[in-house]
Amino acid sequence: MKNIIVFLLDTARATDVYGNRALTNINSIATKGTVYESAIAPGSWTAPSHASMFTGRLVSQIPGVSMDFFNNGTYKIDPWMVKTKFLNGYEGTVAGRLGDLGYKSVLMSNNPFVTSFTNLGAGFDKVFDIWMQSNVKYNKSLADRFSFVLNSGPDGKMRLYKTVNTLTRFMPKKVFDDLYLSLRISLDRGVARTDGTHMLDRGVEDTIAALKNYIKHEYDYRDHFVFINLIEAHENYPIDDDEIVQDKWLYMSGILNIGEDLLKKLHRGYLSRLKYLDNGVGKMISILKSAGLLEDALVIITSDHGQFFGEHNLLYHSLFPYNEEITVPLIYAEYLNGKQVRSGKIMQQTVSLKDFGTELGKSAKAGKEPIWIKSGNLVISEHTGISEGWDEALLIMLKKRSENANSIYMAKKANNVKATAAFYNGMKLMHFSDGRKDELYDMRKDPIEANNIIDKKRADAHYILGKLKRMTTSV
Repeated sequence: MKNIIVFLLDTARATDVYGNRALTNINSIATKGTVYESAIAPGSWTAPSHASMFTGRLVSQIPGVSMDFFNNGTYKIDPWMVKTKFLNGYEGTVAGRLGDLGYKSVLMSNNPFVTSFTNLGAGFDKVFDIWMQSNVKYNKSLADRFSFVLNSGPDGKMRLYKTVNTLTRFMPKKVFDDLYLSLRISLDRGVARTDGTHMLDRGVEDTIAALKNYIKHEYDYRDHFVFINLIEAHENYPIDDDEIVQDKWLYMSGILNIGEDLLKKLHRGYLSRLKYLDNGVGKMISILKSAGLLEDALVIITSDHGQFFGEHNLLYHSLFPYNEEITVPLIYAEYLNGKQVRSGKIMQQTVSLKDFGTELGKSAKAGKEPIWIKSGNLVISEHTGISEGWDEALLIMLKKRSENANSIYMAKKANNVKATAAFYNGMKLMHFSDGRKDELYDMRKDPIEANNIIDKKRADAHYILGKLKRMTTSV
């Protein structure tokens, strides 16, 4: 068997990884390895994609990640991620299956959604909740103040919302509207200072330290499955203007203008994070090599979802599954005697990261690189709703008094619609659950999805939709 090392570059889209000369380590690995040009994330944000990758199930078949997180005032995601459960804990995961084959599995996560607390660490023998350990280090006193509010639970937050609403009931509408916007911007900046989301490093150095410590004190030379989530590419971004607000809903709602200059600044910040991330991956590869973990190993570089920077008038992710959000890097590299074995293969077929665990299981049994089955099977990615439901109850309470609150509420509601991207024979169908018109794209001629051809190719769209319905109802 081989050691299996996975670097999941959270929020990295394929177009900004492949061919990016600044990413010297990753692209060196890609040049020698096997590159999948059309790897599709199973979900539109972290928790659904990881749950699907770990279990091999469709996002819509996993209740803990496909529920409506923006509905009826119910607060379903705990910001500190100690109460939220995305998996039941007993569901078969890739870590558990590899454990049955004799692997020792280790999860190192910089992501608040991917921890032992959320059960996305289920099946791993050892979990390093690096985000949980380091997220408050930038401003401990501010984090403590946030914790007082966040840990009060849904009832506590509703009492707080009602108190604020009552105390401001005589305030003129324009004054209250401006106050709401000012407080929302202050909250966004405060949270960013609390967990360092504007910093260049979001956990790489902590991960390197944890990896060194694990190898020195706990590594026992058994075959290992090591899964490392690195969150540097996630918003918010280090940019040269601290006054720029990075709350996506202020832009998606039209309250703030999302101009080209702003988008370029955000994208440059994102690219600077990718470059920093690449340096960290290089360091970890060297550590693994020195420890002997690459004597006979499979190294995988991939992501859970991508990111929008204005494409389709969208910003960031947890939105509709257009390609910028769901087409992610997937690179396989075999190592023997500490050196990468040259493959140089470029795979053009569309594959789903839902099959990640299944393919790793096959690889472990066969002792060689996974070969994704090339077939006419449908590949899908599911957006089951937005993840940012924390303020839904507050927005409902305030939307009649505040135009800004109402605009944000309507923007969130419009994007909290189930939508599925279905790839088949070079075509892509975007199917929406709310009755809006579906979209069809020829991905060979139109990879940026600029030309909806559904009116010209209704028979193709109908055929793909039929396959989609059979696939999602037969599981």
